[in-house]
Amino acid sequence: MKALIISDIHSNVKTLESIHKAESDCDVIYCAGDLVDYGPFPREVIEWVHKNDANCVRGNHDDIIIDLYRNGNSGHDVAEDEIKWAHYNARLLGEAEISFLESIPVYRTFEMDGYSYTMQHLYENYLTIDSLPKYDAFWAERNERTNGTEEDRRIIFGHTHRRCIHYLSDDSLWLNPGSVSYRRRDDPSKEAHYFTITDGKIAMKSLVYDRTPLLEATQKLRLKEEEMKVAYFFFG
Repeated sequence: MKALIISDIHSNVKTLESIHKAESDCDVIYCAGDLVDYGPFPREVIEWVHKNDANCVRGNHDDIIIDLYRNGNSGHDVAEDEIKWAHYNARLLGEAEISFLESIPVYRTFEMDGYSYTMQHLYENYLTIDSLPKYDAFWAERNERTNGTEEDRRIIFGHTHRRCIHYLSDDSLWLNPGSVSYRRRDDPSKEAHYFTITDGKIAMKSLVYDRTPLLEATQKLRLKEEEMKVAYFFFG
């Protein structure tokens, strides 16, 4: 079994297409949230997720777009220089896409190749699980059939955009595939970050892809200056 593990897509369908081409032999796809916001192609990302049967959890930016849409606050009355990516994304989506985002669970549990997994977008703000007792408590709350201390457990988080594998014990790991779209400022690589897990073996992956369509789409927009700078930095 080969699984593709992605997170923090942020309305960037171009990176998804490139990764999927590179990992065309994957059997299943898991996404740790933030499908939309901070990118130009939210509808296309949702269509890609549908088409490829990706198993997703809902991220905080997905919730932001849902709230803007449901509250009728897509920025039509916002000054042009104050429009955010979130306003732009909410305008592009309709009832079907918003309902889909709402249907995505906050967390998932699953088994794969003898390992037990729990996947959730974030733990608590930008904190991480830094002790085994915290890990056991988090696990037990989401896996009612267990006592939270069985072997071969893996938690998948997104949110931080920092790719890592963190061991709390030999058999208790939490993983973050990083973002397929954005880095943090102290990690200015413009490659897509993700994981593959093949027969239980985790591999950290990076991929250079053509960002030109993202830059061209961004250049046609008028958004808040700070948000334009972020897009130019990573898509340029």
